[in-house]
Amino acid sequence: MATKVQIKNEKYMPWGGIYFVIREFLRYAHVIDGHLGLRSQTVGYQYSEICAAMLCNFGCGGDRTEDINTIREQVKYKPGLRLCSPDTVLRGLSELAEDDITYTSAKGVAYRFNMAGLLNGLLMKMAVATGMVVRGREYDFDYDNEYLASETYDAIQTYKGMRGYSPGCAVLTDPVSGQDCIVGIENRDGNAAVKFHQEDTMERILLNVFEPGTRIRYARVDCGSYCEKVIDLLLEHSRKIFVRAEMSPSLRSRLQEPQAWRKTEVNGQRMEVTSVAFDGFGGKYLNLRLVVQRRRKEGELDLFDECGQDDGYVYRAILTNEKRMREEEVIDFYNQRGAKEKVFDQMDNDFGWHYLPKSLLRENTVFLLLTAMLRNFYRWLLQNEALRAFGIYCTTRMKAFTAKVVTVVAKWTRGGRRDILNLYTPRVAAYQALYADYG
Repeated sequence: MATKVQIKNEKYMPWGGIYFVIREFLRYAHVIDGHLGLRSQTVGYQYSEICAAMLCNFGCGGDRTEDINTIREQVKYKPGLRLCSPDTVLRGLSELAEDDITYTSAKGVAYRFNMAGLLNGLLMKMAVATGMVVRGREYDFDYDNEYLASETYDAIQTYKGMRGYSPGCAVLTDPVSGQDCIVGIENRDGNAAVKFHQEDTMERILLNVFEPGTRIRYARVDCGSYCEKVIDLLLEHSRKIFVRAEMSPSLRSRLQEPQAWRKTEVNGQRMEVTSVAFDGFGGKYLNLRLVVQRRRKEGELDLFDECGQDDGYVYRAILTNEKRMREEEVIDFYNQRGAKEKVFDQMDNDFGWHYLPKSLLRENTVFLLLTAMLRNFYRWLLQNEALRAFGIYCTTRMKAFTAKVVTVVAKWTRGGRRDILNLYTPRVAAYQALYADYG
């Protein structure tokens, strides 16, 4: 049977749900423009509108800045909606860029850092405005560095064999709800060692975090933060610390001495655990302990072990000042840090970090921070109870959100002296969640 195709030359749009997203985002335009200042006093686009265009792009399935052109043609029919072009977005990134700061190592090698203090302040201010961070509440603090592959003009070869940058990123997590929020990003050259001036980066981020009265309950970092200055900083600003310790030859030898190992199981993994007093860094930390786990190696023994000896075990140690937790609880809590790696996965695949749009480190830092702010807003939006009817929950990724919420055929009409958004869908949930008086 032949299929009859009719082409209707009317202004229907495939992404009717994006107007709900843009409307909710622009409720906070005053926070963005109040912090960054007005970009134009006349008819030009403000920074809040530039951010709205970026959010519209990601919400409709775009991943590169130039995709805004395609999406713009489909959503421009809303009366009064101003959606800027990709060129305007790129100009806005350049306008907000701050100069890099260069640190020189003991070997005379110069490394560039970009603090982007203004945008880090905006990141925290928006988190407070949306309620993702509540004044005076305690949160868990995680810090890590991400290696972003990029072939931009000033990208530098990393130890992973690709060119790019290595931004440091801090995340706050509500210990009750588990909701997380990015609260600080500083970019750096891809070949800069993780420990190089990390304490300065972390201190600047923590100052932003503490400004609204936020407190740190537990701080959790990997072995890239295992250095004296960072440990001093974390002990000063948090109640408890959990730091992955490096397995030095002296520590390895100490663990091979007779210890009170106890067999146990953590998250389905069988291991032996023990606790030993910490005597590193000259013995200055008398109140810290090392929670150590070990398990048998699979296969043949490693005759070229990095510590110079191999007894058939793989050791891992966590440095902490927590005395009451059992070893299993310390290991389990630290392992939950692995869930924060999903933050980088979300940024890479949902918010464009795989496709940095500019050529310079300072400009791409602006992009990282603005998209982090959009990610925080998206996480806040997912808490809207009306979205549950779509099968949307607090862990839903952007691709599923686009398919279930944004992809609704719509058309704008005028009646009763107001603008009406007509939704063409059999889903009643779409009407209940997306309906609004746009008049």
